[in-house]
Amino acid sequence: MNLTGANLSVQAIWDQVTAHRAEEAAKQRAAQAAAKAELDKVHEAFDERVVQPDAMDKIAAVIRRAVVNGEKEALVLRFPTDWLPDQGRAITSHDPEWHRRLEGFPKRAYEFYEKELAPRGFSLRVAVVDYPGGMPGDCGWFLGWKQAEGG
Repeated sequence: MNLTGANLSVQAIWDQVTAHRAEEAAKQRAAQAAAKAELDKVHEAFDERVVQPDAMDKIAAVIRRAVVNGEKEALVLRFPTDWLPDQGRAITSHDPEWHRRLEGFPKRAYEFYEKELAPRGFSLRVAVVDYPGGMPGDCGWFLGWKQAEGG
């Protein structure tokens, strides 16, 4: 409703404010629902992923950049802790069996690490890398390498 001289009253003002607030709240709910639906699609696609045949080449490229920068580890995987079955609790509590709770792509990625990377001397450190609003945000997987003793 537009305020005019003919309908101007305190009640008309409050009716307009209430209607505007309701309209804005509905827009916000719709935007949140659309964002959640999109995130759910991304999560589903992530969870269905498989480790690609060129994974070793991609990991090698990430590690090359880290080595050139003097790093001793490289971030190779990052995703929301909400995508873990326990929302990252096993990781934040430093449970040595954290990997047993994995499902979907994270499970396949861990199996790839065990089969292909651990035998080559790489270590895996998994940590929550941010805490938006004080809550666990993203989970980061870091491949590490250290010099062999005597080397």
